[in-house]
Amino acid sequence: MRKVYLLLTLIILFRHSVAAGNDRVMIGNISFKNATVKRDPDPAPYADFKTLVVPIKRAGNLIIVEAQVDSLEGNFVLDTGAPYLVLNATYFRYMPEIADQEAGGINGESKGAFTTYVHNFKILDLQYSRLTADVTDLSSIENGRNIKILGLLGTRLFENFSITVDLFNNVLYIQKVDKSGNVPEGEKIFHDRLMFSPFKYINSVIFLKGTVNNNTYWFGFDTAAETNLLDYDRFKKIVKDLQIINRSKINGIGGKGLEVLYARFDGLTVGDHTFEKNRTLITDLEKMGKAYGSNIDGILGYDFFVRGIFTINFVKKEFEMYIYNNK
Repeated sequence: MRKVYLLLTLIILFRHSVAAGNDRVMIGNISFKNATVKRDPDPAPYADFKTLVVPIKRAGNLIIVEAQVDSLEGNFVLDTGAPYLVLNATYFRYMPEIADQEAGGINGESKGAFTTYVHNFKILDLQYSRLTADVTDLSSIENGRNIKILGLLGTRLFENFSITVDLFNNVLYIQKVDKSGNVPEGEKIFHDRLMFSPFKYINSVIFLKGTVNNNTYWFGFDTAAETNLLDYDRFKKIVKDLQIINRSKINGIGGKGLEVLYARFDGLTVGDHTFEKNRTLITDLEKMGKAYGSNIDGILGYDFFVRGIFTINFVKKEFEMYIYNNK
């Protein structure tokens, strides 16, 4: 049986103390509750650069960035499926506790998570003071990849920037944008564009609109998902058209296992480009939907973004992918 380690696929961390309001946001046929409820904003980061070039490492299909929390420096996973900075309880369980949390993912909830404050956090010249972070158990990730992981780098760390991930040269670019949300022309690095798509940004999660067999779906984009994921109930009408390869096992936030189908299919269109020879896991995403407050169609992970160099402009809410030219 093939085993795939899926990192916290769309970990959603939320406070017990948040009131259950009636605010809802619709994306296609997906409804998100309490989408307007957010924690207090953190101070703006100190960023004395135009383009910050950050080396990255790889642990399987995970993107690893070195960062520092107070005096402790080490490996963090770049995780657009996590909304905030998330710290591994193995190393940060003694941090001051501000509020309890629930951590939810594909395998349900992980107990014992809490919110804390970090005095100083930095990735090279990108520095934050008094940053809010969530603390939860990430030991299953460490055990699965045999690497020490201090935490996850969630989307809110980069909301003021445009980031580009070049997996072919193992580099992360963090770039400032102008008043219009654009990277200045002189700072642009890649130009041979493969695809472009606007995205929705709900509850600090990126959603890309896509089509499969002329059916429209909304996919969460998760740099820590080691493969793509499709919800069985949403895609059961076209499962017969997919090539089932074998069965797999996912290990998620609680270290629990879940059997899924592993399949191959053609004709995934995202933005202005159609991707062929796609690989995906097909499983029940109901528990993940509960973390959102509704259902989710699927996740675009490593098998999707490994196709090229990708850019996420958080300010303009635009996703681009570039062709890698090895010249």
